[in-house]
Amino acid sequence: MSLYPLFARPRTVQQAAQVLESMSSGVVVIAGGQELMPHVNHGVLQPEVYVDINALADLKGIREDDGLVSIGALTVHRDTFSDPLVAEKLPLLVEAMKLIGGGRQVHNRATMGGNIVAMHPLYDVVPVLLTLEAQVEVVRGAETRRTSLKELMADPRHGLGSEAILIRVLVAPMAADAGFAYEKLKSSGGAYGSANAAVALTVADGVIASLRLVIGAVADRLVDASEALAFCIGQSWSDALASKVEHCCAGLIDQPLSDHQGDGEWRKAMAGVVAQRAMGRAVARAVAQEGR
Repeated sequence: MSLYPLFARPRTVQQAAQVLESMSSGVVVIAGGQELMPHVNHGVLQPEVYVDINALADLKGIREDDGLVSIGALTVHRDTFSDPLVAEKLPLLVEAMKLIGGGRQVHNRATMGGNIVAMHPLYDVVPVLLTLEAQVEVVRGAETRRTSLKELMADPRHGLGSEAILIRVLVAPMAADAGFAYEKLKSSGGAYGSANAAVALTVADGVIASLRLVIGAVADRLVDASEALAFCIGQSWSDALASKVEHCCAGLIDQPLSDHQGDGEWRKAMAGVVAQRAMGRAVARAVAQEGR
């Protein structure tokens, strides 16, 4: 092992993929560094080779691509939530990203791809992307593949950050009449969430017609509650339904996190609280749209 780590700064995605493919171990991809560098500074990680992908212009920016909103993996948070296309097509993502702590320093440095690759259960972006059934494009060696974010996160061999590079996130625009909300409990303005919930739904004739809801920050993995909440379809929002949603979502958390953000039993209960609060706000928005 070298006394000092090596540093590579490829100029194309293909060069970056070749560098990763040529290494057997000890290599990490660095972009914004908001997740990686604290681990390095605390001695948790000791990479032998850093592959800096910040020169890859193809991985930056936001555009429409075959009817999807395409967000480059190197696009920083501020550029994402302030983009007019994202604001128009993905308002749920904007709402959640504006709640990310850390202020301007994080918003101007942290990247969309880094947030996903970290797969950190307390982060705010991935619950929204799962709710919106996002797809991702990944480069590994000479192969570029597109897959759902849900499938990627379930694959323990994804190799992101050491063998593979996330290049883009693709999301179908939300329905114009969709109700949505992102609910986040946190102890201070800059803190991680202690519990959060992202929801997107539609209402027809005053009843819930479709629903997706993902809970985060309460367990070591995000919890997709959409199927468990199927009983809400065809129902109008009420105190009784809110209570059932809260009970159901709390019951989905088998092994809650317990740390300085909150103990496990409280986090389990709060999973239900944020879910029913988010659904209540989302239904109110959808009903307002339906009444126009």
